Amino acid sequence: MLLALLCLYIFLLIVLSVYRSKQTKEQNARNFLTASGSASAILCALSLVSTIIGGSATLGIGALAQKIGTAAFWWLGVGAIGLFLHGLWIARAIRSTGACTLPDVLGRLVGNGAKRWSAFIIVVSWVGVVAAQFTALRTLLTDILPSSQGEVLYLLLTVAIVLHTAFGGQKAVLRTDAMQTALLTGGFVSAALWCLTSSSVDWGAIDPIPFNDSFGAWDWLKLALLVGVTYMVGPDIFSRTFAASSSRSASLGAWVGSALLLVFAVIITFLAMSNLSASNPLSGWLSDASVMPSFIKVALALGLVSALAGSADTVLLSAAGIVEKDLLDGDQSSRLRRLIALFGFGAVLLTYQSSDIIGWLLYAYALFVPGVAVPLLVLLLKKQGSVNKRIWLVGAIIGGALGLAGNLTGWPLAIVGVVLSAMFAWFSKTSQMENPSVIPKRENSLK
Repeated sequence: MLLALLCLYIFLLIVLSVYRSKQTKEQNARNFLTASGSASAILCALSLVSTIIGGSATLGIGALAQKIGTAAFWWLGVGAIGLFLHGLWIARAIRSTGACTLPDVLGRLVGNGAKRWSAFIIVVSWVGVVAAQFTALRTLLTDILPSSQGEVLYLLLTVAIVLHTAFGGQKAVLRTDAMQTALLTGGFVSAALWCLTSSSVDWGAIDPIPFNDSFGAWDWLKLALLVGVTYMVGPDIFSRTFAASSSRSASLGAWVGSALLLVFAVIITFLAMSNLSASNPLSGWLSDASVMPSFIKVALALGLVSALAGSADTVLLSAAGIVEKDLLDGDQSSRLRRLIALFGFGAVLLTYQSSDIIGWLLYAYALFVPGVAVPLLVLLLKKQGSVNKRIWLVGAIIGGALGLAGNLTGWPLAIVGVVLSAMFAWFSKTSQMENPSVIPKRENSLK
């Protein structure tokens, strides 16, 4: 039954992408990326949930729960906080710039150098994010199906995801995200309700306090800075804000999505803590040894597959769109489709290099957060004044370099990079009288 339903799922992805491709064939890249700014608040919220509940928020939280217990909740918990703050402070500010990608926002606020720097960092980082989603998908399918079937189905599903994204664009992604959110909600909620009534759950092993000896205040701060900030300032979150029909819809969608994330954080952590003895607490519920009823296993499996597919398509679209719009300065939806295919199939190959889901994501975040997200966040929050382009760019480069060095050495240099890039960004934004280099030409002409 599960194999048949997964094949039907793949078929529906392809059919929807072909249908949407007829509507987006003549569009430029901007409309292809933003769905022409037509998404309602509810559609934005459902798409955000589908995008965020991916490999790290499912299988990754399961593995994390084995190390730090209930504190694994915070992987999504800090994301919910960041997403709420995005709706409160960021959504309206970035929409007012008239941009359609995150680097485009920086280009309008700082200049072309900042745009290209951020585009390069995001593209390099987001290869790891796509690889993380595909790695989780491969791990899941090879765990719940015989190895050969799981491998074949993994390749078929990744091809379907890439084609669906390349042909359908943002309009197709938004609508499949809504469907995927419904599937993952049904799967996770039914599994959690069964666990609540099952005698096989050891309630004594579940500590309801999300802080412990393995995860303290310093660990929370690092997680909030390196993960939570990406929900305030991240290319995938920005893509939903730009796709919204209005600033109000964008903010409301972020707030509803934030509330849903908290619910899922509790459910996923509970499912993981209820099955810690399995090799992976989440996918372990689907094994032959699990006492979970078969029909709930099928619902949970579809929910997990939907979660991973819903994240991968958005990340692919964001990364390829940034290459087209911000690195190539183009506006061709046809070339954008080819870039999506290139990124997608490249990420498939990377999944055979490493199966560390959280590791892939931390690599991406350690580079992106100090090099782009934090210095941009400072600009958006410090609204008054003009920007000294050189100071901002130097700080961003130092932050990104320290994040990369931290990845290579294992030292906490990314946190140092966050602090330094934030300081440079703060001091780069001064009043016009304090920074003569940014005085408008019309004032000079009065002399």
